[in-house]
Amino acid sequence: MTDSETHTSHATRTLAYECPHCGAANTVDPTAIGELVTCVNDNCGQVFKIDAPAGHLLRDDDPKVVAARAHHRDTSVSQAEQELFTVHPAIFGNHPFSFLGCLLVIIGGIVGAVMGRDELIQLYSGLILALAGGLILSYWWLQTRFRSVTVTSKRTIYTQGIFSKQTSEVQHDDVRNMQVDQSFFDRLVGVGHIAISSSGQDDMEIDVRGLKSPQRVIDIIREYQ
Repeated sequence: MTDSETHTSHATRTLAYECPHCGAANTVDPTAIGELVTCVNDNCGQVFKIDAPAGHLLRDDDPKVVAARAHHRDTSVSQAEQELFTVHPAIFGNHPFSFLGCLLVIIGGIVGAVMGRDELIQLYSGLILALAGGLILSYWWLQTRFRSVTVTSKRTIYTQGIFSKQTSEVQHDDVRNMQVDQSFFDRLVGVGHIAISSSGQDDMEIDVRGLKSPQRVIDIIREYQ
């Protein structure tokens, strides 16, 4: 548009047009575009048409274009979901006494096998004990590796399962209740029990025991709610 100056007021969402007859500023609603209006200047009172604001083609190397594209990229990145924190349950935190028991069995089996290496029964018995303890610890390790809580910028995801996978997730905006339970022993070893539910759900959709750094999970969710 060549005969008028147009701008948008962010406070009132109105457009200001310069009267082509007297130059007076006329504020109109955007819905009036394409219509005829009467100049507000009492000494003018002429009628003119409200044309839509026109854009102008810019070169790709124009500084305004470069800045606009950079802003668009930054906005797209900020709006994309980002993975912030992933944590697994702790073996020791979930089975503290059983874990220590397995270690004692492994150590005892190895010591017995070494000391009774000249007697096949004692040797094999010790190796079997050590192997059994190692298998139990390996199974618990696999369980923890295939159970995880991932917090992104938009949601919390709980995944579990070695052969088949089960996933539960809660959107940050939809979180209704978050709980963290830590006994004295839990605090000593840095684990805890977290439970998260969303609105409209009676049960806790995410419920994990023996999770490392439970308070950090809750703090990140609160930050992005």
